[in-house]
Amino acid sequence: MTRQPRFARRVLLRSLPAVAALALGAVALHAPQAAAQAYPEKPVKIVVGFPPGGTNDILARLMAEQLQAKLGQAFVVENKPGAASAIGNDLVAKAQPDGYTLLVSSSGGLTTNPVLMKNLPYNPEKDFEPIALLATFPLVVTVPASLPVKNFKELVQFSKTHKDGRLDHGTPTTSFVLVAETLTEAAGVRFNHVQYKGSGPTVMGLLGGETQVAVLDSPAVIPQIQAGKLKALAVTTAKRSSALPDVPTVAEAGYAGYDIPIWTALMAPKGTPEPVLTKLRTAVRDILDDKDTVAKMHKLGLEPGDTDSAALAKRISDDIARWKRVAKQANIQPQ
Repeated sequence: MTRQPRFARRVLLRSLPAVAALALGAVALHAPQAAAQAYPEKPVKIVVGFPPGGTNDILARLMAEQLQAKLGQAFVVENKPGAASAIGNDLVAKAQPDGYTLLVSSSGGLTTNPVLMKNLPYNPEKDFEPIALLATFPLVVTVPASLPVKNFKELVQFSKTHKDGRLDHGTPTTSFVLVAETLTEAAGVRFNHVQYKGSGPTVMGLLGGETQVAVLDSPAVIPQIQAGKLKALAVTTAKRSSALPDVPTVAEAGYAGYDIPIWTALMAPKGTPEPVLTKLRTAVRDILDDKDTVAKMHKLGLEPGDTDSAALAKRISDDIARWKRVAKQANIQPQ
C-alpha cells in the first residue's frame, strides 16, 4: 500500500480547517437566499396597533388577502390596540427579525409618537426595516349630521360661540391631534381633545354625541357620511379626495397652502434578511399596481403608495422633524 509522505499529510491536515471554513462560509452566504426562496414556510402575522375599523386595519386586511394569494401562505392580521399604537409597534420592534411578524403602522405611530410620548419603548428610525408605503390619504373634518353647520367656516364660528369656546374633538391617535392643532391654529380656535383607542370607537363617539367634531381618516368615516349620519366639512390634503369629490379642501375653505396627508406603511423588525424584504416588496409592488386593488383603495379615499424603502425612511425622519416644530409652536409637551 502506498503511503503519503509525512509532509503531504501535514499539509492536508493543516488545510482541512480552511476548507471547512470556506464550506461554512458558502453555506452561510447561501442560507439567506435559500430562506427567501422558501419564504414564507408558515403563516405570517401582521400586527395593527389599533382596533378593527380604521384605515390601518382595513389596509392590513386588504394586503393580507393579496399577499396570501401571491405567496401561498396565510397572512393573519392581529389587532394590538393601546397607547396610540405604541403597544403594537413595540411588539413588532422586539419580534424575531425573520419576516414572520410584520407591522402595518400609521404615520402617527412612526412620526408623532416620538414627539408626543415620553419614554417611547421603540425607535422608529432604528428599530424597523421599511418595506413599503402602502397608501396616503386625507383626514376628513367630520361632525354629526345634527350639528348645525354646513362647512368648515361655519364650524369655526360655531366653535367660537360654544359654551366655553371649545368643541370636544374625538381623536384616535397622536398624529390626528397634531393635525387638529394645525387646523385650530390656522382658524384661531381650540378643541378639547378626547382620546379614543381607534378610529372605529371615535366614530361611535361622534354618533353617540360624546364629541362634536373629529378629524378622521377617510376610510373610517365614508360609510357613515354616505349613510347621512355624519357630515364631511373639509379634507386636509391639497387636492379633493376621489372618494369625496364634493367635499372642499381646508385650503378652499380659506386657509391657503394647507396640505397635510396621512399615510400608512408596512414595516418589519430591524435585521430582517434583505432577500425576505425583497420578496415582500416585490409582492407588494404587484399588489399596488393591480387595477382592482387600486380601484378598491380609491373608493376608500386612499392613494396607493410604493415600495421605495429609502424614500419611506426619509419620510419618517422628515415627518418627525415637522411634527416637532408643530408641537413646539402649539406648546404641546410629551406625556
